[in-house]
Amino acid sequence: MLINETISISRNPEPIWNYLMDVSNDVYWRNGITKAEWTSQPPYGIGSTGEHIHKDMGAMNWEITRFEDGRSYEFVHTAGGLKGSIAIFQVDPENNGSRLNVQMRVSGPLIMRIMMVFMGKMMRKAVRGDLKKLKELMEKN
Repeated sequence: MLINETISISRNPEPIWNYLMDVSNDVYWRNGITKAEWTSQPPYGIGSTGEHIHKDMGAMNWEITRFEDGRSYEFVHTAGGLKGSIAIFQVDPENNGSRLNVQMRVSGPLIMRIMMVFMGKMMRKAVRGDLKKLKELMEKN
């Protein structure tokens, strides 16, 4: 299942990028995330690892597989209910602000793929809600 959502934010790309790179901030804008941390040491880039704890799915470990500092990163879930799923976050300048695009290719164990057939619409709505929350946080500061 593919999720592709974009939002415009009235803020320059640099502070948005910096906020995203401090993954501990994910608890403030990503629904269900109760803990988020890097599990490798800086500097962060290809091969860096992290972990999210989700209230319903538990621990989800991930590894950065593509990285363009200040612009985009891709990670793959290496353990947990979304193992094998890929996410890409990209921040680009847009007019006097930024455009943030999030793409997710959700996979995982067979049972998870079956669930995605029924939960796809709900997951897309959740990602849109997460991006709206991030926009609010970024435009407030």
